[in-house]
Amino acid sequence: MVVLVVGANGQLGARCVGELVSRGHTVRGTVRALERGQALEGTSVELVEADLTSAEGLSAALAGVDSVVVTANPTAPRAGDDPEAVYAGLLRLVDDSDAAAVRRLVLASVPTTSIDDLVPLPRHRRQIEARMSAARCEDVVLRFPPFMESWLALIGSSIPLRGEPFATISRPSPFLRTFRSWTGTLVEDRGVMLVPGRATNRNAFLAVRDAAAACVEAVERPDAAGRVYEVGGPEVLTWAEVAATYEQILGRRVRVVTTPAGVYAAVSAMLAPLAAVPAATMALNRLLAASETAWSPGGGGLLDPGTMLTVHGFLETKAALPAGRP
Repeated sequence: MVVLVVGANGQLGARCVGELVSRGHTVRGTVRALERGQALEGTSVELVEADLTSAEGLSAALAGVDSVVVTANPTAPRAGDDPEAVYAGLLRLVDDSDAAAVRRLVLASVPTTSIDDLVPLPRHRRQIEARMSAARCEDVVLRFPPFMESWLALIGSSIPLRGEPFATISRPSPFLRTFRSWTGTLVEDRGVMLVPGRATNRNAFLAVRDAAAACVEAVERPDAAGRVYEVGGPEVLTWAEVAATYEQILGRRVRVVTTPAGVYAAVSAMLAPLAAVPAATMALNRLLAASETAWSPGGGGLLDPGTMLTVHGFLETKAALPAGRP
């Protein structure tokens, strides 16, 4: 099967490439610039330079493709990127896939919440889901909870980034880099964990490795067509329990400092007329602060929870790796 991974140099996209190759598929991956895909060399993936926001879109890359896995999103844009143009390009990708007679589209999406319309990422994901549902292609939507590699770092830790050459929050995004320069090692250095929302909020935290495995299952399973899966991790933890896990790994006390959803909403509204990217980031924090993904059992019916990575296993493995930027 020929599979196109859109966003092949992203954290999830790169994992999908590796998993698809290991299962014997012919894999094509899009990158906006070939040099950004250098870390994928040697994986037998065919890298294609293509830009969702260009006039051509991904039309050329779709030739001869059986399935498309859409992992790209503009939540951590580089300087000069236009997130709205990327979202528009993703909508057009659905139409172009239909025109190219692609058999199946698999979308890496996010949970539904009561405030989806107020946050760019889920609002646009819902639009893409609707466009996919109306297309002739088979559609499969995978809704993922917070990724360990991202959100266990954003709370103030560098440990989840170890050994992650494609880490989302290590992209050259000016806002993220400034934020990480202030908070990047608070957990390790000061025993302080910055949590969006209440410490009792529950999430089925998911490793990107397992999210990629779910994407490949969605490509391969004939009965997945037309379905929406909520693919949670193997356990549901509160932020307080995540802090306790860090305490076990680090051998020190970790204190949880919470920020209410309303604070993020106010900051997002204040920034919106001045800085769209920071405003969208604050809106995403608001979303996480105001919602939970207490999905059980894990795997969403696509994966065996017993084979999935737990938060403790994830942090223990990462802590054993050398410190430093990926």
